[in-house]
Amino acid sequence: MVLGSGVKTRDSLHTDLITAIERALSLEAWVSSAHERILSPAFVRRHTQFDSVDRFCEASPSGDATIGSVQQLSADERDAFVARTTDFETWGEMKERAAVENLMTLQNV
Repeated sequence: MVLGSGVKTRDSLHTDLITAIERALSLEAWVSSAHERILSPAFVRRHTQFDSVDRFCEASPSGDATIGSVQQLSADERDAFVARTTDFETWGEMKERAAVENLMTLQNV
């Protein structure tokens, strides 16, 4: 049996894993530094009852049209809103899924 060049070695897998982790961490920093970019409009349309990020934020108990205002809610209030209006049970779960989807988009997966 002849192995083609497409076979991953331990070193190449390690390198690919390190690269993926670095990209994920840079995405996390990007998301953390820009509250307004946590959720993309497409993500909100796919996973919530709302057609835009602004509508999602306005419908929250904060009443303001910003992600920052949603983040300032108490954890219980925020999680209850998320559980009631999205595919997720908690704000943390929603943000994590958004980050993963953003990473997949950046990776062209």
